[in-house]
Amino acid sequence: MIKANYFDHQQSRIQPIQLDLQQDIVNVIFDGKQYPVRKKRLQVSEPFEHAPCILSFSDGSHCEIHDRADQQTLLDFLDYRPSLVQRWQRQWKWALAAIIVMAALLLAAREWGVPLLADKIAARLPGKYEQALGDEVMKLLDKSVLSRSHLSDQRIAQAKEAIERVMPEHGRIPMRLEIRNAPNIGANAFALPGGTIVVTDAMIEMLSTNKDRGLSPAGAEELAGVLAHEIGHVEGNHGMRRLVRDAMVTVIAGSLFSDFSSVVSLASAGVVNMEFSREMETEADDYAIRRMKETGLSPARLADALERMEKMHKREAAQESTTKRITQYMSSHPATEDRVARFRAAAK
Repeated sequence: MIKANYFDHQQSRIQPIQLDLQQDIVNVIFDGKQYPVRKKRLQVSEPFEHAPCILSFSDGSHCEIHDRADQQTLLDFLDYRPSLVQRWQRQWKWALAAIIVMAALLLAAREWGVPLLADKIAARLPGKYEQALGDEVMKLLDKSVLSRSHLSDQRIAQAKEAIERVMPEHGRIPMRLEIRNAPNIGANAFALPGGTIVVTDAMIEMLSTNKDRGLSPAGAEELAGVLAHEIGHVEGNHGMRRLVRDAMVTVIAGSLFSDFSSVVSLASAGVVNMEFSREMETEADDYAIRRMKETGLSPARLADALERMEKMHKREAAQESTTKRITQYMSSHPATEDRVARFRAAAK
């Protein structure tokens, strides 16, 4: 006789029962009454060490057997045979091999499968959704790290002239420039989903040779190069592509590790903490080089701007605030020797 706890799925109360194993019949004994159940209509779940053995009935109810000896008796009665995976789990070499294979498959999915599928999904999302998301992110940033620009009307006008100079004639979606004061971000420019491009006061001030006269002709061209790079992110739909990729990775992780409680928080945090991939940065660089040449600007101007930004950010690194560290979405795309060399080579 096997002791078990019965759950009828209609109430949470545990009902103690006994199982009497008789050839092809299991007599379920409850309150002194016997209820025969055919052996073939029973299903046992995969047993785990230190966990109860679960026996399921055809009506959706189940019972749990806790005693180890009773568990083995039931498994023998039901002619239970461990699956291949279970047998692997009992041998550390096979278990380790399975973990390595799973890790390789997840890595391959993250590097190739997820980006490919996510890009197709992002390309099919209606523009109104992208615009709505961008508007909400802009509102969030205006409430947290951005404030109204302190620049003069003259310098704001110069910035708008710079972006108009490299704006595509027939863009993927309408774009607009927003200028904000952001002490915690510093000299920076970034693109949001929906076509909004933000440039900070510090960026324009860094490129200005004279605070009273504003941007010099060279500074205006450097700013145009920076904005051309951000336009490249918009034209490449990088914001939505990255968000869909991160959302897919988050959902996959939640399904694998049964931790959906953090999926929503991770997905929402991803909007602000998102960084573009190296692939996307290269695409935006390619766009900037092409667009600058089309408008008669030298890509070397963007190299100059990147070198200025790198020097400034290095000086500020020691004083970087917590806010700066968590707002990775406004990444400055730090200049590297390779990128600078690439822009200068393109200018020849």
